[in-house]
Parts: sequence; structure tokens; C-alpha cells
Amino acid sequence: MAITTKIGDKGKTSILFGRMVSKADPMLDLCGTVDELNAAIGVARASVAAPNMKQELLSLQHILFIMGAEVATHSDDYHKLKKIISKEHVDEIESTIVNLEKYNDINNWFIPGETLSSAQLEQARTIARRLERRLVQLRNENEHLQVFVNRLSDYLWLMAQKEEYYVRGIERKQTEETVKESQRIISF
Repeated sequence: MAITTKIGDKGKTSILFGRMVSKADPMLDLCGTVDELNAAIGVARASVAAPNMKQELLSLQHILFIMGAEVATHSDDYHKLKKIISKEHVDEIESTIVNLEKYNDINNWFIPGETLSSAQLEQARTIARRLERRLVQLRNENEHLQVFVNRLSDYLWLMAQKEEYYVRGIERKQTEETVKESQRIISF
């Protein structure tokens, strides 16, 4: 299958189930925002250090593929989808948020950029907020989709907190070990 189809040369593109729409259709902006969020999470996943975080983010990316298909489907074809964002997805992200809240230190917020990986997660969070705004503007066929996207930015913020907490802990430990090693050398 060729990547270059030339179908879009006249400003139209095909969405799921073959319908043609204008590239200026707000639906495509929503689809592009899901795609952008997935790419941003992929960048963050490539650099995170906290245990299990790579797998958690990969799982989220798989869910975003389900979401991408859902938002790329015309309402008349919606019944053809095999998977959509469900109550189970919402329950799962809410459960994960509860578990992540132990890394949440409201009294010690950080400015994005303390570590590259946490800043990348923060950037993904801002894209998730834009996704939520676009979704509210365009559709509300699946109430679970709206709720999931609303939870998504909280989840990503908490993941950034977890990453920051973990990386700072490693840095603290390395600093302590360096100080101990320096003291050992000096004592000779």
C-alpha cells in the first residue's frame, strides 16, 4: 500500500469507513489533536525513568488509538466501531489516579522543566486539555469519552509528579553517595 495516495491534494481526506471530508473540517482538528497527544506521550515514554511508567504510557497510547478511531468516525458510521472508550476505561484511569496521588505533593509543585521527562509529560498534559476543549466543541455522543479525556490531564499531571519524585530521589541518592565518597577520600 502506497503512503502517498494524492487523495488529499485537493483539500479532502478520507476518515474511517471511507467517508471523504474537507481537511478544514473541525473533526480532523480533533483527530490531529489525538494524534499529537499520542506522539507527545511517545516522546515522554522514551525518556521516563520511574519504574513501570514506560508500560503505563504504552498502555495509554493503545487506548488513544481506540479514541483516535472513535473521533475519526462519522456519526452515521459510529455503530460500525468494534471498540470505543468505555466505562471500564474511565474506571481504570480513575483507579490509577488514586494510586498516583501518593506522589502528589501540592505544597511542592514544580515548574515544568525540572527534568526533561517530567516536562514532556507536562507538555502532553497541555495537549490533553486542548483535546478536551476540541471534544466539547464537536461531540458528546459517548459520555465515557468525555469523562476519560477530562481525567487524562489529571493522570498526566500526576505521572509528571511521579517522574519528578522518582528522578529527584535518584539525584538525592547520587548526591549523598558522592558526598560519602568524598568524605571517605578526605579521611585518608
